[in-house]
Amino acid sequence: QGKVLIIDDVISAGTSVRESVELIRAAGAEPCGVVIALDRMERGQGELSAAQEVRRNYAIPVVPIATLNDLLGYLQDRDEMMQNLTAVQSYRDRYGVENDQV
Repeated sequence: QGKVLIIDDVISAGTSVRESVELIRAAGAEPCGVVIALDRMERGQGELSAAQEVRRNYAIPVVPIATLNDLLGYLQDRDEMMQNLTAVQSYRDRYGVENDQV
């Protein structure tokens, strides 16, 4: 019973958050928000990011500690991370959204 805050390490496609919301509701409680260590800013089931879909579909806030954009900024500031930067940019180009604002 009551309100439940969902805490997760990363959000990619949003599957674990959707499953958590359903389990919480089935137990008679209500999810009140989601805190994510890293939002990969990955597309969910459509054109929105998974975090945007959770916000829209469940009307609950999704608060990341860090985002893929934060990670890219960190990598861009370090010459020794250029190989990683290229890989992360390729990942975003393939799976991600540019902006995660709803």
